[in-house]
Amino acid sequence: MNELLNWLLQQKGSMNTYLEFQGRALELRAAEPEHAALLRLLADLAGRFAEAYDRRPLPLDVAEGALQRLTGLIEQALAPGAADPAHRLELLNRIGAAELA
Repeated sequence: MNELLNWLLQQKGSMNTYLEFQGRALELRAAEPEHAALLRLLADLAGRFAEAYDRRPLPLDVAEGALQRLTGLIEQALAPGAADPAHRLELLNRIGAAELA
């Protein structure tokens, strides 16, 4: 998860960022099965965002806001205490209901 966050922090938020993030998150599930649900939800979130802007220009403010929200969700997942089951379930539910746009 740290590697995924570090990669994301280096991105500018173009459409390719969200598509590549989706692929990276899905690939990471095999290496980190303890985060499989979290990674699936994050991948789906990025994928829905990319689909919403398919073939249309991505406004800079929208791209920056989406990148900040996605980064923030991963940072919350890696925060101290995030492994607590109640906290983890709350985070998974928040991601499941989230949209980046």
